[in-house]
Amino acid sequence: MSQPRADIAFTAVVLILAVLGLLFGGWLIAEPPIPLGRDILAMSPRVFPTLILASTAMAALIFLATEAKKGALGRTNSTQTAVRDAGALRRQILFVLITVTCALLLTTLGFLTTMFLLMASTSVLVGNRNIFQICSISVFLPLSFYVIVTHVLRTELPEADVVERTLVPLMQFLPTV
Repeated sequence: MSQPRADIAFTAVVLILAVLGLLFGGWLIAEPPIPLGRDILAMSPRVFPTLILASTAMAALIFLATEAKKGALGRTNSTQTAVRDAGALRRQILFVLITVTCALLLTTLGFLTTMFLLMASTSVLVGNRNIFQICSISVFLPLSFYVIVTHVLRTELPEADVVERTLVPLMQFLPTV
């Protein structure tokens, strides 16, 4: 019996879940218990999840369109492909477990630490072995995102006290927006 490649099947499921999340976001995202105006929060609590879901759907759609253009969406039943797909499926399941674990640790460890762990472990999981590249990307991207969200958008992210105390003097050097 032939089956689609594991990465294509996984991406199709992610695309479907992201689109469903966008369609039913009104029911899935709870309103805050108190009204939050522009002086308290720079953006609606629905904006961030909507951006993430839309970006995820777009990335999945681009991947599937690229694979369709290559003609890779067809089914295959080669033994070598089945072994490769089994390894890909294991990596995908491990990725989901890492992501869920990091989501559960977000409030305990803070945004930067959790995102560092998520990005570094994902880099290793997909085969990157360059320690300089893994560490630099895993530090630079979450730190950049943190600065943009907290300083520019004036939205709080959960952060460990030690990290926050370290960042406060550095954030004072940034221009006010």
